Amino acid sequence: MNVPRRDAHAVVIGGSIAGLLASRVLADYFDTVTIFEKDHLVDSAEPRMGVPQGRHVHSIWKRGLSLMEESFPGLTSELIEGGSAEVEMTKDFAWYHRGVWKLRVPSGIFITCQTRPFLEWQIRRRVCQISNIDLVDHCHVKRFVTDATAQRITGVAVQSRRAGATEETVSADLVVDASGRGSRTPRWLEELGYGRPDMSVIDVDVGYATRFYARPPQEDCPWKALIVAPTPPDGTRLGVIFPVEGQRWIVMLGGWNGDHPPRDEDGLLEFARNLEAPDIYTFMREAEPLTPIAGYKFRANVRRHYERMRRFPGGLIVLGDSLCSFNPIYGQGMTTSALDAMTLRECLDRAVHRGESLDAMAHHFLKRVPRRLDAPWRLAAGEDMNWPGTQGDAPFGTPFMNWYFGRVHALAARDPQVLVRFVRVANMIDSPVRIFHPRVLAPVLTRSTRVAPSP
Repeated sequence: MNVPRRDAHAVVIGGSIAGLLASRVLADYFDTVTIFEKDHLVDSAEPRMGVPQGRHVHSIWKRGLSLMEESFPGLTSELIEGGSAEVEMTKDFAWYHRGVWKLRVPSGIFITCQTRPFLEWQIRRRVCQISNIDLVDHCHVKRFVTDATAQRITGVAVQSRRAGATEETVSADLVVDASGRGSRTPRWLEELGYGRPDMSVIDVDVGYATRFYARPPQEDCPWKALIVAPTPPDGTRLGVIFPVEGQRWIVMLGGWNGDHPPRDEDGLLEFARNLEAPDIYTFMREAEPLTPIAGYKFRANVRRHYERMRRFPGGLIVLGDSLCSFNPIYGQGMTTSALDAMTLRECLDRAVHRGESLDAMAHHFLKRVPRRLDAPWRLAAGEDMNWPGTQGDAPFGTPFMNWYFGRVHALAARDPQVLVRFVRVANMIDSPVRIFHPRVLAPVLTRSTRVAPSP
């Protein structure tokens, strides 16, 4: 079939943020979009079993927030009205990194800070208001359904998790796998005779612990958010404090290469005391805790290279963490999911303009989306290679890039233009190529990077 056709049906596997953003795009091109989500969903900002990392710090960088705003006009205002904190990244963040405090200057780069469940709930509410999207929760997708030749995915076999339910087949003109890191697409493709995709794996063995604290409305605090990051290769411990909805602080401590924070009160405080700057430890000693300590472990960055497969079925799109799962400490996941959804829209628009089939559109997406992933993958995987315990094949040029960014980080403590250009790249507003602009390149190559640590 060509795009669009008014009786067309798209199925999305997974009702998390990647699936919700993809569904919003598909609703403009398909008569009906059905989302199948294995978790039971409630109409509130509650953590859920299928997103175990949902209790921890999540960042939506500026590019991702802008793309979400394009899909859901007014979303940013709704988040802020609901309690999200708006912060200017280069002014409101106190950021200690590689032994120095970064400058704090205006840049106009604002993001919102909130919990993952709150952001997902707000987006889900918007998606459920779209008349041609049907969200089916508590429903397990068991396998792909194909045509007689197994050359094309024509639907999915599903079974509700509710008592007495039986398996049923749901036909679809397009299936989108947004089920997340645990995606079954590699196994299902292997069972259909396609084999599994190659994978790039960077084993980082990250673990972290999170707790919420009270945030009094009139609290006199010199910052709105605080990051204390380690100096590799010897430093492995990170601490983050973000403001979130409900007048709360979320505090996360984490570590690379097996240096994980304990989940008991005294042990967690001792872990904080050994961060490279004392500010988070001081905060935790005096703040009022609201919740128990929650832990989470992340083993490896994983990128699945479907674009390298010799054969790939028609009627299938893979995106979000199903395609590429990043170390969550860098906060890239939700923004790359938004970029995947943007790429899907671009491919659908191209197919409409050219009168192409859905299979041609899906093939174009298969080849195009990896180029969008290259930059965030290089940044995350390359940064993780700073620690000697990290295992995996480093992206090409990693030693030089890590040397270069090390000098950028040091210069960001005294050169406001270097700081702002770096933050624009980190927020995926600009391509990483922009960090080699002469205004950055010249001081990186010619200036001393020694900076006296600020108090």
